Amino acid sequence: MATSLLRRTACLKPCLARCLNLQEYQSKGLMDKYGVTVQPFLIATSGPDAAEKAHIMLNERGADEIVLKAQILAGGRGKGIFSSGLKGGVKLSKEPGEIGKLTDKMIGFNLVTKQTSAEGSLVSNVMVAKALNIVKETYLAIVMDRAYGGPVIVASPDGGVDIEEVAESTPERVFKIPVDIVAGISDEAALDLAHKLEFEGNAVQQAATEIQKLYELFIGVDATQVEINPFGLTDQTKLSVLTPR
Repeated sequence: MATSLLRRTACLKPCLARCLNLQEYQSKGLMDKYGVTVQPFLIATSGPDAAEKAHIMLNERGADEIVLKAQILAGGRGKGIFSSGLKGGVKLSKEPGEIGKLTDKMIGFNLVTKQTSAEGSLVSNVMVAKALNIVKETYLAIVMDRAYGGPVIVASPDGGVDIEEVAESTPERVFKIPVDIVAGISDEAALDLAHKLEFEGNAVQQAATEIQKLYELFIGVDATQVEINPFGLTDQTKLSVLTPR
C-alpha cells in the first residue's frame, strides 16, 4: 500500500522497467530468504488446491486455523467485495472444505477495494496461511527518500491501520529515521527503534533483529520501498511480518 505519506519519498534514481510491485505471497517468500520471520503459508490456484493446502497446513505445518487471503496488488482486501458476491478477501476457517468453497468464490473473480478501480482486480491465486493471534500491531516501512538522500525508516507503534490516519491524528507517533546507506542500521539504532515501537521484554531484541534483516533485504534487492503493516507480536511473544508490500 503506497500511501501518500510514502509517495512523498521519491526514488533517488528514475524507476524505469526495473520497478516491480510484489503481491503479499511474493514479498513474504523474498523475506523468508533473508531470514525475516513470516507466517507459514502455501499458494493455491483453485478451490480443490486450496482445500488440499489447508489440510497440509493444519496437519503438517502446525496451524490451528487457516487465514485465506486473496492476492492482488491493493490494500483493503478484508473489506473488499468480489464480483461473485462474496464479501471480504480475507477469511478464517478451520475446515479445509470451507477454504476450498471460499476460494472458488475468489479465484477468477474481480475484487473491488478502496484502492482498486471500480472494476476491481482479478484474483488468480490465494494464500493459505497459518492464522496467528496478534496481540500488538505496529507499522514499519523503509523507503528511499530524495529529501534525505538515502533510506529512511517510517515507523509507528500504531499499526494495523492506514498510516495516513495516524500521521493526521497523532503525528507525534510517526517516526522518520534517516539511515546511512553505507553504515546501515546499528544494533543501538535498531534497539532504539524497537523501543519507539513500544515493544517490551524479549520482544525488544526480536524486533531489533527483524528490523536489521528487513534493511538487509531492502538493500540486497535494491528496493525503493518495503512496507510492513502490521509488524506484529503474537500471543506467543514472537515477532512476525504479517502484511508486507
